[in-house]
Amino acid sequence: MELEKMVFNLTSDKIKSETAINNRIAYDTGNQDEKHEIIIQDAGLVNIYNLRGSQRSSTFRKFFQLSLNVEVPNKACTFSSNDKTFVLQTSPDEWMILSNYNEIHQQVIELEKKLTKVHFAINNLSDQYQVIYISGEKSRFVLSKGCSIDLDPSVFGPKICAQTTLALTDITIFCTAKNSFTVICRNSYANYLVDWLEDASFDCSYKFLKS
Repeated sequence: MELEKMVFNLTSDKIKSETAINNRIAYDTGNQDEKHEIIIQDAGLVNIYNLRGSQRSSTFRKFFQLSLNVEVPNKACTFSSNDKTFVLQTSPDEWMILSNYNEIHQQVIELEKKLTKVHFAINNLSDQYQVIYISGEKSRFVLSKGCSIDLDPSVFGPKICAQTTLALTDITIFCTAKNSFTVICRNSYANYLVDWLEDASFDCSYKFLKS
């Protein structure tokens, strides 16, 4: 007996891709001429992949680097990047790949083909996570109110990443410049996390920007 196939039509114009915090209202507590001490921004839709493999495998590292055209980090809690893609090494044999570059999907497919003879696993997590940019001279001060890791610039500077908690929410955070950070959290906690960041910024001039 032939089973009936269920077909989904996803070509409707009514279907629109949005981030978890896209519907928030842009907010600004500072004056027009005042430099904001902290800026919270929706990063928009970001392609996110989780990759596992053996760092000790020269074949794995070779094709990883060639396929994504980015240097592979060789130490946990560090990251590398090019103009379009970030590669975070979150543990000795695990990486998180972030990119706004649409061709990243094809690059990942090519990477999968090249790694067929080595042990690896790669998963698309784009729909699972929200990416938030946090910057400003008070960004470290505000983040430290709810984050357990040491955010002093001498410890957590550019090219450093970590998996930790912020306001009891699991996050991945990395530092892109002296006072600029990218935070990755689960979609279901994104609005709560932005609410917390805004509350924690009560003694600063801050603004929230939509993507």
